[in-house]
Amino acid sequence: MARTKADMQRLIDQRDQLLREIEALRNKVAGIEMAITLLDGDKQSASLQSQRSVKAVLLDLLKEVGTSGLSAANAVEMANRRGITLHAGSVGSTLSRLKSMEAVVLQGNKYVLAEYASKAEARPSITLVQPAWSTPQG
Repeated sequence: MARTKADMQRLIDQRDQLLREIEALRNKVAGIEMAITLLDGDKQSASLQSQRSVKAVLLDLLKEVGTSGLSAANAVEMANRRGITLHAGSVGSTLSRLKSMEAVVLQGNKYVLAEYASKAEARPSITLVQPAWSTPQG
């Protein structure tokens, strides 16, 4: 009988220990869920911020390249060198939107800020004219 009482107490102690461990694990899970919620909120705000900043980054890059212009691929490369991750699809659609807003102009395969495009177009062009004395007259 003494042995049964000791076994019973040992089982009760094990159960109590497991219940404490379960409570500790529940607290850990609650802490992890809180961290996930906070990180997810940061991720969503970072995502919104990055969506807003794609335009800002592109405008900065377009100012930097001036009249030489910028393609979507060049923009992604330049941003990557600065530690900024841009996705080609986002860059392309943002440049297209900027073009529809007439903030940029597409010249060939490169986008140029509208203010720089007018300067590029205002450059004097050179037309070669062959002197009259160099052509045979018949």
